[in-house]
Formats: sequence, C-alpha cells, structure tokens
Amino acid sequence: MTNKETRMPNKQTKAVEPRAFERRIRAVYETMPGSERALADRVLEYPNDVIMCSATELAELAGASKAAVTRFVKRLGYEDFRDMQKEIRQAQTTGDPIFLTSGRKKGKAGSLAAHVEQDMDCLRQMLDTIDESVVAEVARRIVDARRIVCIGYRNSQFFAAYARRLIIHIRPDVMLLPGAGQVLMEDMSDLGKEDLIIAVGLRRRTPVLGRTMELMQKRKVPIAYITDRRAVATTKYATWVMACQVRGTSLFDSYVGVMSLINFLCTQATELGGAAARKRLRGIEEALDLLGELDSSN
Repeated sequence: MTNKETRMPNKQTKAVEPRAFERRIRAVYETMPGSERALADRVLEYPNDVIMCSATELAELAGASKAAVTRFVKRLGYEDFRDMQKEIRQAQTTGDPIFLTSGRKKGKAGSLAAHVEQDMDCLRQMLDTIDESVVAEVARRIVDARRIVCIGYRNSQFFAAYARRLIIHIRPDVMLLPGAGQVLMEDMSDLGKEDLIIAVGLRRRTPVLGRTMELMQKRKVPIAYITDRRAVATTKYATWVMACQVRGTSLFDSYVGVMSLINFLCTQATELGGAAARKRLRGIEEALDLLGELDSSN
C-alpha cells in the first residue's frame, strides 16, 4: 500500500508536465545529426503528429528515415516510439493547445479556405502560447530603454523594420540593423544594460544572428526575441522569448501571428509611454502635414 501511495504522485506529476518532451529535445538538440534535428523540428511544432502517426509516417512528414526515428526516440530517453506517444498523450490531458493541432493537411489542399484556416490557427496558437506578462515587460522596456536596436536577417528583416517603424513614432533613438553595406559592431559595440535589442529570428536563421545575440548577452544587453516554435539554440541568449507558429499551407511560412504580435507589443508600449508618446506622435503628424508628405485627398 505504501509503495502504491508513493508511486501515485509521480504518475500525476508526469501527467501535468505537458512540455517535458520539449525539455528533453532542447537538452540534446545541438548534439543531434541533421536527420534527427528534422524530426525534432517537426515534433516541436506539431507534437500531436506523434500521436496521430506511426513512426514511419512521422519519418515521412519530417523527411527522415524510420531508423532516424528510432535513434531520435532513444536519444530522448524513451524506451520506444510508443513510450514517447504515451507521454505526449498524457500531456494532452492538461488542455495545452499545442497538443490539439496537427501539421497534417486537412480539407482541400491548396484551397484559399485551407490557407486562411491555417493563418487563423497560427493566430490562435500565438494567443495561447505567448505569455502576455512577457509582452508587457518588453513593452515597458521599449519605453524605458536608452536606445533600441531592431535586428533581423532575410525574411526576419521585414519584421525588424516593421517594429522599428512603429516604435519610432513614440520615442527616439531606434535603429534598424544591419544597414545596407554595413557591419553590425560599428553600431552595436557600445550597447549596454540600459539599452534594448529587439531581435527577430524566424526559421532558416543566419548564424550571425545567434553569434550577435550571444555576444550581446555577455555584455548584459537585454534582448527581446521574436521567433518561431522551432527555435532552440538561439533562445538561450534572450531575456524574453516570444515564439509564434509560422507554418503555412505551402512552402511559404505564415507570418500573420508575427505581425499581430509586433502590432500589439508596440500598441502596448504607446499606452505605457503616456503623454510623452502622444506628444511625439502629434509632432510627427504635424510635420508630415506641413511638408505634404502624405496624400490626404485619397
């Protein structure tokens, strides 16, 4: 009887730790070969696929082999694939929304309806998985920081530019880096703990982003990191992490969650900025009107 009583809490504890498998993956991610990383990426994005698929089907979805699935499962410390399925199935009982979504195609492939539904799902997952208190902390830092640097590469650069474009309306000293033909450290070498970096790193990240974040972390520069659910190695350098779902219905990712998050973040910062933010915004609008830079007739 005593033995049963001592075992019961262990089972209950396991059932209420929905992200335990994520911790297992993240702990060994950097030691995995490419084929296993492809599986890790898939499982991090869509853990429900582990339950819905056989080992062979999961391998096909991730572009890996069944042997890679076996090695992946063992590396994570599970006895076999069914043991991994069991843990994730138990995690579903907590109601965590990430376990209710599958990456497998539904409905008419390639239809506009499927495309829009996937975008809506990305928004729902962003809402369900991002801690709003983290967003509030970053918004406050946007207002209080001495200087802000927005940084991004490839597609991520669009969103770094968007964040900078919104923030510059409510406060000065906001830079977008890297500039055309420029190197980073000429503009970032004197950043310190009073400043803020807003780093955008969506999947297919460049190595220089991680190296820059690591260096800035060592220099105690706060980093707000807007990324996707696949990010593992780079998240350890960030002060705040806001991970969005970005998978679309085709080879192109869906960024609706990223855009919505940045918009909300900057709106919150505007409200926190109070009278000073409103004064700056009014001054910009007046200057635009005086110079006639916007067409008010259309």
